[in-house]
Amino acid sequence: MAAVSLRTLEANISPRVDGEHKLMTGAGPVETLARLLADEARVNEKIRDTVAALTLVKKRVSEALAHHYVAVREPRIQMPEDLMREEQSYERLLQALQDMKSEIAKQIRPVEEQIIQANVDHLRQTFSQESRRLIKCLEEIDDNILACRQYLQDYERIRSSLHGLNEKLSQLGAESIQVPDSLSNSDLGEIVRERIEHLRTQGKV
Repeated sequence: MAAVSLRTLEANISPRVDGEHKLMTGAGPVETLARLLADEARVNEKIRDTVAALTLVKKRVSEALAHHYVAVREPRIQMPEDLMREEQSYERLLQALQDMKSEIAKQIRPVEEQIIQANVDHLRQTFSQESRRLIKCLEEIDDNILACRQYLQDYERIRSSLHGLNEKLSQLGAESIQVPDSLSNSDLGEIVRERIEHLRTQGKV
C-alpha cells in the first residue's frame, strides 16, 4: 500500500506547480489567486498523505529492527535496506512538497497585494466620483439660492403691480383686494431663513 501511494504522489506533484502557473500570465489576479490557493490545498493534502505514509514506514522500520534484535540477539543493528530506501524516498518526496508549498506561498503574496491594490484604487476612484457629486450638489444649492434673488425681484415687481391695481380699483369706487403678506425685509439670507421656518411650521422640512 505504501509503495503504491508513493508512486501516485510522485506522479502527481511536479507538473501542476511548476508548469501550470506559467500559463496564468493572461489570467486576472482573482483567477490566479484562486488557482494558487487550489494548488496550495492540493499540496497540503499530499503533504498530509506523505507524512502519514512516512510515519507508517518509520514504524515498520522500528518494528523490523526490534524483531531482528529479538530474533538474532546481536548488538550490531542491520538496517532493512528496502524499508530504508522507501523511507528515504518519502523523505525526499516530503521535502519536494515542502519546497512546492514555499514556492506557491511566494507566488500568492504578490497576487494578494495586486488584488488589494486594485481594491484600493477602486475605492479611491469611487471616493473621487462621489466627491465630485457632492461638490455638484453644493453648486446646485448655490445656484438655487442665487435664483431666489431673481424670484425676490419678481415678487417685489408683482407686489407693486398689485398695489397699482388696487389703486385703480379705489379710483373706480370699488373695494380694494387684500395683497398677500409681504416679506419682512429684503435681505436674501433672512428671507431664505424665514421661508425655511415657514415650511417647517407646515411640517414640510
